[in-house]
Amino acid sequence: MEKIIFLSAGEYSADLWGASLLKELRLPAFGIGGENLKRQGLEIVYPMEEIQWAGVFELAPHLLKIRRLLKALTREILRRKPAALVLIDLPDFHFMLARMVKKRANIPVVHYVSPTVWAWRPGRIKKVKKLVDLELLIYPFEREIYREWDIPHCFVGHPGMERVRPEISREEFSRIYGVENFITLLPGSRPMEIKNHMPVLLQFTRAFRERNPGVKVLLAVAPTTKEKLREYPLEGIITVEKHRYSSMAYARAVLSASGTATLETAFLLTPFLVFYRLPAFTYAVVKPLVKLERYSIVNILAGREIVREFFQRKFTVENLLQETEKILREGNYKDRIKKDLEEIRKMFPSTPASRLAAKAILTLIEEGAGRLDEVCRGT
Repeated sequence: MEKIIFLSAGEYSADLWGASLLKELRLPAFGIGGENLKRQGLEIVYPMEEIQWAGVFELAPHLLKIRRLLKALTREILRRKPAALVLIDLPDFHFMLARMVKKRANIPVVHYVSPTVWAWRPGRIKKVKKLVDLELLIYPFEREIYREWDIPHCFVGHPGMERVRPEISREEFSRIYGVENFITLLPGSRPMEIKNHMPVLLQFTRAFRERNPGVKVLLAVAPTTKEKLREYPLEGIITVEKHRYSSMAYARAVLSASGTATLETAFLLTPFLVFYRLPAFTYAVVKPLVKLERYSIVNILAGREIVREFFQRKFTVENLLQETEKILREGNYKDRIKKDLEEIRKMFPSTPASRLAAKAILTLIEEGAGRLDEVCRGT
């Protein structure tokens, strides 16, 4: 009988990464995902849009719904007996599911994208140790943590890197959108990020266009936020859906919400700044728990600030204007950022992350954990 896996992705980026992984695995799969995974053959038993609130602070209002969902998923998993659970990101939700399944069945659990135990809530590493049979790491510095805790792991690199390239040429992009000189806004891929970021970005856009009439403003739209963005007046902003990476690669500067998009922009070597704003209550709870001097993953990887960060109260129109215009007007400053981003890109394997991840997963399924050390050696 052909093996089948359970695969779960809870947001847009994870859906993309899961689709690339499933293509490499070449196994039938059922689980949670979006359109990208569906096109790759995932049998959707629950749409990912229903768990996009599944972060630690968003869980509370949905606890009854989550409990029902976890029970239903567990029943389906036990009925179909997959060869492994492959859970992408969303550790708070996925670890609850893994715990419920492991109480009833000995099914290997693979978790792809480690919890950020190096940034906050370090105690979560104990959950990983208890629940996860293989952790697939996307950042090189995470290896030391997993070695210290003796948790089976592979550093596979960032799954976004294999997809990050312009979809079309600069000339074709210019012809389609009618722009040559522009900046690009990346407000985030979650509805809550749109709510927290768009008011400031709209104010910034109005001020920027007045001061820089020859520079257009583009907005890269993720499928998961398309509906939410309709609530905002986007006059004077050119929206881009199909050619997201082209809008990032050909921009003179990018303004990006903290998250996957910052590393994608770094891979494209486009100078950028990073911002983020949490609701006041959430920030008050989180701030004492976070033990970082820098918040952007690009700066964490570099060990210093190579792109400017504007978080919480620093996320202002004036700060965004000053830094964006500095990138546009100071050639040496722009060149320095690009050179630093080249060094970040060199930290990641040249082999696609999905291929390395699939190799590790298949080894676990077919040969057991004993062969993982050999397969993951050097990672």
